[in-house]
Amino acid sequence: MDETDLTILETLQRDSRTSLTKISEKVSLSRFAVKDRIQRLFDEHIIIEPTIVVNSIPIGLRRTLFFEFKTNPHEPWLAKLLETTASCDLLEGIAGEYSLWARFRFADDEHFGRVLRRIDDAMGKSYFKKYRVVNAIRIFKEAGVVFKAESKRILKLDQVDLKILEILMNQAKYTKTPLPPTSVQLCRLLHDFRIYISQPAVFNRLSRLEKEGVILRHTVRIDQLKLGIKTRFIVRVRANPNAYDAVAQGFLAKLTAISDLYRTGEEYGLLAILSVRDVSEYNSFLLRLYDSSDVIDTYSTLVLEERKNSSLSLANE
Repeated sequence: MDETDLTILETLQRDSRTSLTKISEKVSLSRFAVKDRIQRLFDEHIIIEPTIVVNSIPIGLRRTLFFEFKTNPHEPWLAKLLETTASCDLLEGIAGEYSLWARFRFADDEHFGRVLRRIDDAMGKSYFKKYRVVNAIRIFKEAGVVFKAESKRILKLDQVDLKILEILMNQAKYTKTPLPPTSVQLCRLLHDFRIYISQPAVFNRLSRLEKEGVILRHTVRIDQLKLGIKTRFIVRVRANPNAYDAVAQGFLAKLTAISDLYRTGEEYGLLAILSVRDVSEYNSFLLRLYDSSDVIDTYSTLVLEERKNSSLSLANE
């Protein structure tokens, strides 16, 4: 890849609906040359799929929790169970005392209770029988999008809205193109599910979902390994109690290397997911972090393997 490819990727990550004309003006190439480059990035699996970033709270998934599981290599069934659990949208193998780290979304206590009973049953059969749960009190950033103000309002979405979101979040399942579907194409995809709705109605629903803060960004999923970003950490930060918001919003959320950032109820009150090229780049991040007098301590967990990284599931199992 060259600098032009990188500029195209950055543009599509900020807004995958950016027109070929605007991209061509930015990189000084013809529309056809830009289209060919985007197709090549897709064919080489650098662009995995177009997708959207969704705010989980307005669609009713109000609680975000992190689970850490202690397992051994002879228990692959536990990871398989988590991979197939709809409310788990992120699962990674990690180094340290715990070997699996997962992010879960729950609609309410009843939803949480149902999934927790399933996890308890599974852990009862495991060797170590050990896991812990960390509650996310606030979301500062997810999938590279900064949450300026966390919504508390739950919207009334019908099955058509939910199907639109599902298609847009998992576009590789429905269409093999590097760019998101137009409202006309989305209308045809809905017809495949026997949802017969007009193109103007689809456009109006999309506009509403964007205006109401459900869809935060139209973007593309990128294979970071092919961009040379090979190392991933889960970083906990302990700061002065009255400075957590300032450290999160004034510093950490602005770093492009941090894709996700949360306030938790733990002693280390900030949890960040960080992707870097190598350990040297990570060391530079730590040195910069400790330039802040409000940062007291950190501890980091190396991610060994990505087991699941999918868009939010709207299923309430």
